[in-house]
Amino acid sequence: MKDSPQTADAYDLPHGRPPEGNNFAAIRAVTGFQLNRLMTKPRIAMGLVGALFPAAVMFAVIRTAPINRDMTVAMIYALIPEALCVLGLLVTMCPVVADELERGTWIHVTVRPGGRQSLLLGTFAAAVIWTGGVSLVSLILTLLIAQPTQPIGLVVMFTVLIGISCIGRAALFAVPAVILPKRALIASVGVALVVEYFAGLLPAVVNQVTVSLRLRSLLVEWMAWRKDLPIEMTLFVDDYSAPVQIAAVCILVCILLTTAGFILNRRQFPPSVEN
Repeated sequence: MKDSPQTADAYDLPHGRPPEGNNFAAIRAVTGFQLNRLMTKPRIAMGLVGALFPAAVMFAVIRTAPINRDMTVAMIYALIPEALCVLGLLVTMCPVVADELERGTWIHVTVRPGGRQSLLLGTFAAAVIWTGGVSLVSLILTLLIAQPTQPIGLVVMFTVLIGISCIGRAALFAVPAVILPKRALIASVGVALVVEYFAGLLPAVVNQVTVSLRLRSLLVEWMAWRKDLPIEMTLFVDDYSAPVQIAAVCILVCILLTTAGFILNRRQFPPSVEN
């Protein structure tokens, strides 16, 4: 099995070894390498198409009939934090292990101190940065077309929602990506559908561990929609304050990344899988 020198070097640190007890430089190196992988012409084209899609939908809708500010916000929420962010993360986070197996570089990850954790966290950071960047471009384009009132406030609000969506969903997709690396995309789509879009809409305790509940609750609070919600719709949002909602996502992300890291540290792949 021949390793790619370029890929192998991505997991090396300046001066060849990680500082004792500190893998930050390794994570940063992997993040930069993964971002370089994402800056190919096909990926840039895919990102551009993704960024333009919500703007195109908004353009088509407002050409058909005028919509008010609340409807504009609801559409942007559905198209970007809920749809575009998820699709971008499926493409960027799912191959965290599969790419190394395909390129024959998994051995380089396993022999370096902290290599597996650096791979996981570096890919996580790159997926969040790339998807968040595409989503922010899409947000600006969509707002320019919709031209709602008080656009600066919407930019700030949606920037936070995009960040939460990217961080939370990237951590969520990390778990199936390390459990089933060769089928990570299919497994992550299943997780997104079952956990985020099915369990997240159940008015039960299970929806407390979903990112979608937190995003909806923040949107309703920041748009001051709660007092106007029909009684049945209040079952799908939380009454907790924004800091509590954000803290809940941070705790969930820590749990998911810790779980993924624990699993990844114990994964062993036979030579037939690595080749």
